[in-house]
Amino acid sequence: MSKHSIKITTITCNSTSESGHDEVYLICQSDAGLPIRFPDTINTNNPMSGGGTPWQVNLTLNFEYEVLVTLWDEDLSYDPNLATYLQSNDFRAGSGSGTIRLTNRNGADYSISYTYID
Repeated sequence: MSKHSIKITTITCNSTSESGHDEVYLICQSDAGLPIRFPDTINTNNPMSGGGTPWQVNLTLNFEYEVLVTLWDEDLSYDPNLATYLQSNDFRAGSGSGTIRLTNRNGADYSISYTYID
């Protein structure tokens, strides 16, 4: 049974991993269980560009020990195996609320705003 929850409220793109925009989706995995995709429909993503409008995610994730949230860029919608890894964060009990900034060597720079519920 889950003891903790975190709500991902928004994701903001500060800079993309490529010129133009990234087609962002999340893979979330609670307590090393089955990964879930958000948005949950294959070939569905949220186009994001640097300095653009934040993505209103409003996704609540339940966990006992930790939940891993990974951002992906869906380069080719017909083949999820070709998605580009952007960055990830491991939320744990007592994470508090706030915003975490994630960057990678490809130039991707994203901020995840979240609320710890518990």
